[in-house]
Amino acid sequence: MSSPSSSSNETDYVVLVFLVVIAILRNRGLRANRDFVLQKGERLRPIMITLLDPVISIFLIGSVLWTLMTRSDGHFLAALVGAGGGIPIGMARARVQYVRAVGTAKSVVFRRSAMEYGLLALLLALRIAESSISNLHSGVASYALAALIALAVAESIARSVAIGVRYHRETTLAS
Repeated sequence: MSSPSSSSNETDYVVLVFLVVIAILRNRGLRANRDFVLQKGERLRPIMITLLDPVISIFLIGSVLWTLMTRSDGHFLAALVGAGGGIPIGMARARVQYVRAVGTAKSVVFRRSAMEYGLLALLLALRIAESSISNLHSGVASYALAALIALAVAESIARSVAIGVRYHRETTLAS
């Protein structure tokens, strides 16, 4: 059986691979769409990156969430409540961010959002603090943390699914 540190290292390598794949997809998208005109505050993003977002969230903080959820029924319930809040937030963010599909580029035009960078910083901070969080024994704090982490994961999944469905609908109608 592997030790927790080796499991963490394996997860780190998987996340690193996903980040490299995202960088490659982003660079290909930029090179292939140099002439594409965007309005101020918009960005072109390959749809595959959007679809990979929840996978990265799960790899970054899934182990922390799992540790908290399996601690007690109360933590599991707190995570369910958090996820229940994350779904409508993700759906709302998808509506606000999404501008249009660009099927020829297999990309989506988004409005830029400071919330994206804040959420990424939160995910990274949770991943870095994983061992400390796993040892957290304060009742209210650990319940709140389970809810917040589940909210972040559910938000990412809901946003990605909503954008993927809308992209598919628009590109299917266009062809």
